[in-house]
Order: sequence, then C-alpha cells, then structure tokens
Amino acid sequence: MYEGLRSVQEDSGPVTDISGLGAAAYTYSDELTGIHVVTYDDNLYLTIAAAPLRLGAPMPRDIVARLTRVAGTAVSALRA
Repeated sequence: MYEGLRSVQEDSGPVTDISGLGAAAYTYSDELTGIHVVTYDDNLYLTIAAAPLRLGAPMPRDIVARLTRVAGTAVSALRA
C-alpha cells in the first residue's frame, strides 16, 4: 500500500523522504488537501495532514517538522 500510494504521489509532484520515522516515511504537498506526512512501520500505515482553514492562508514554516513529531508520537503509542 505504502509503495503504491507513494508512486502515485511521485507522479503528481515532489515527494520528500523523512528519515527516522517508522520503516519509511515521506511528505508531500497537495494544493487541495494540504501538507501530508505518510509513514509505515511493519503493518501500520499512517497519514496525517494539515491544511489551512481559509483557502490560501499561510501554513507555519515548520509544519512538516510538527507533523513528523505528531506522526512519531502516534506510531509509538500505537506500537505500545
């Protein structure tokens, strides 16, 4: 699932790897649905996203770092 969806994302736009999050992780931005962090670890697949409430509103510069921390915490909690 992870590889298939990543392949689709790569065809749509830039994908950036995130190291140290699960077995593999990446981030991408979608004009309609916001900024996403996707990770998998063994049989756990997790996607989280952030989008502005108002179309065109700016996102925090460190939003990917924030989403990565949330994803890491969620993966750890789900593994516990």
